[in-house]
Amino acid sequence: MRIIGLTGGTGSGKSHVGSMLKERHAYIADADVIAHEIIEKEKPAYNELVEHFGKGILDENDNIIRRKLGDIVFSDKNELEFLDECTHKYIVAEIKKLIEEITPQTDKYSIFIIDAPLLAEAGLVDICDSVWVVYADEKVRAERIMKRDGITYEQAEKRIASQKSWKEYKAMGAVIIDNSSDDDNIESQLDALI
Repeated sequence: MRIIGLTGGTGSGKSHVGSMLKERHAYIADADVIAHEIIEKEKPAYNELVEHFGKGILDENDNIIRRKLGDIVFSDKNELEFLDECTHKYIVAEIKKLIEEITPQTDKYSIFIIDAPLLAEAGLVDICDSVWVVYADEKVRAERIMKRDGITYEQAEKRIASQKSWKEYKAMGAVIIDNSSDDDNIESQLDALI
């Protein structure tokens, strides 16, 4: 089974492309979902994050408030680096475990997709047979982020600026999927790739 790294900046539409791939019998390992799970209470990254950022990131039930954590890390590059360093090792371990479990199931899945915005930063490129980069222009991305997260345009721009530039994504991606327009365009691109 081929292992494909699916990446792209926040708001590029990776998850949407991932859902279309799922319809085509791909197994999707969503690094964002895994990242949310590993910061829950009793999970591996929780204590490291609370120790570093303090109890100010917790709600009344001692759960991490992701929006508070996001406000901190998207305003301070060093804090973002700490968050990435802390969480990536756990995300990678979980994805490797999933690969071992899923890849023998060739009758059920056609390809294994690692949906990860920080594919290279997490050290996942080396385990992929190829990398697909989802592209959308920055204005489209900012509007999607605002709608998805209920934040301002300025906050959305900060999130985009905290990630790789399109040029850097393009340099690492063997395949570019243009997600700036309609679903028919994406469908035809995916059908050709698969």
